[in-house]
Amino acid sequence: MRILFILLLFLSIKTNLIHFCLAGNFLDVNNAANGGEHEILYSNFLKEFGNDYNKQVEEISRVELNRFKGQTYLDYTGSGLYQKSQLEEIYTDFINNAYGNAHSRNPSAELTNRKLSEARELLFSFFNISKDTHTIIFTGGATGGLKLIGEDFPWTKQSKFYYTRVNHNSVLGIREYAVSKGAEFRALSFNDIEKILAQREKDYKEKKDGKSENLCLFAFPGKDNFSGEKYPLKWIKQVQKYGLSDDCDWKVILDAAAMVPTEKLDISENSADFVVVSFYKMFGYPTGLGALISKTDQVNKFNKLYFGGGTVVMASCDSRWCKMHENPSAKFEDGTVSFLSIVSLKYGLNKLQSIGMDKINKHVSSLTLFTFNLLSQLRHFSGGSVVHFYGRFASPPTGGIINFNLLKPDGTFVHYFKVEQMASDSNIHLRTGCFCNPGACQDYLGLTLEEIQITSEVKNSCSDPAAGLAGKPLGSIRISFGYLSTFNDVLAIYDFIKTNFVH
Repeated sequence: MRILFILLLFLSIKTNLIHFCLAGNFLDVNNAANGGEHEILYSNFLKEFGNDYNKQVEEISRVELNRFKGQTYLDYTGSGLYQKSQLEEIYTDFINNAYGNAHSRNPSAELTNRKLSEARELLFSFFNISKDTHTIIFTGGATGGLKLIGEDFPWTKQSKFYYTRVNHNSVLGIREYAVSKGAEFRALSFNDIEKILAQREKDYKEKKDGKSENLCLFAFPGKDNFSGEKYPLKWIKQVQKYGLSDDCDWKVILDAAAMVPTEKLDISENSADFVVVSFYKMFGYPTGLGALISKTDQVNKFNKLYFGGGTVVMASCDSRWCKMHENPSAKFEDGTVSFLSIVSLKYGLNKLQSIGMDKINKHVSSLTLFTFNLLSQLRHFSGGSVVHFYGRFASPPTGGIINFNLLKPDGTFVHYFKVEQMASDSNIHLRTGCFCNPGACQDYLGLTLEEIQITSEVKNSCSDPAAGLAGKPLGSIRISFGYLSTFNDVLAIYDFIKTNFVH
């Protein structure tokens, strides 16, 4: 009887492992009895992604992110994380160097000016651009750069502003400046753009009299912050050459805020007219600082109205006469720049470069793909899926972002806010809502304009919870990996979902 009992117990354990664990290449069920599920998953992960996963990050994270001990951070698209040593290096610099307002001419100001020039040089190198062709304008963030474009772009009644439907609110906001000048706007799907470009390339004939003097603008993300989809950077040259309509000289904005924390961006190769980035997205600190990286000949066409602080050479108080700086950086950086934040940039850039962007990209891709496959195979006892993913993927996501909602056994949705609350109680940092990307929420969640307007009456921000409409969720769950993520983060979200939402 004892032998029979042991045999039945073994069969029961094996059956449960088969039911709960992944099949195929992700979990070798035959070896389950030799160790815990985590060890098996890690072993199989390394077999498949060992050449891409950077194991050194495990030690770096243990030492540098000690403040997150016992917690799991999965909101890298919301904000990157600073390393402890990064801050120590910054404050050692501040303690040992006397910095002053760069608009003065005293020794502390001269030191600041040298450091500001060094920071620009580092960014020219990081993005592989030349100061002969490009200008770096420090802004309050990617949003500040986009706002600057909207305010100062030379709009006319013949101008057009086209943008991808899946775009951040900060890009959509540009259309208000365009419309105020009588310009046309249009939101385009991925397929819309592909069709337009294919047709215009087919019909293309180079104009002998040159391009139109009328300037139009197209904006798209290098990677969208909702689902992590990577958009074709070849669009930049295609739009610049073929345009999206006649009678326009088309210029391109690349919103690279969600892209550059995990992807190498060579702007000389992918030479958008305007590129915006936020540095806290890349390495956590400083916040409130970004850059507009522009072709100098394009930013020189801007119609700047407001002037402030160091943008002015001289001005009159009793007439409208004002002479602004000719240098675009000085002309468009109103007031005193956040010089201590700019001095801090090199320490964050050094952290990324010490690993290398190609290595970071492979590391993040391996974690994203494995997690996607892991979660996609979770099933309820009824056989129904547990996770419903969002994205327009030709292949599984690899860009660091996974967007989804959770399903009950009957196929209805678990409210994303409930998931967020339970995750917070489990010390898991993730994000829910629409992520300030209304087009993605409309398209992926199947929401109409009327439904969005109704919902707005009970919401105060894009991350506010709201009840669903006719079974439709009004938001989703986003987890995102960064260069300091480890396999333990994968296990944490997998265990959390399996324990709480598999029935």
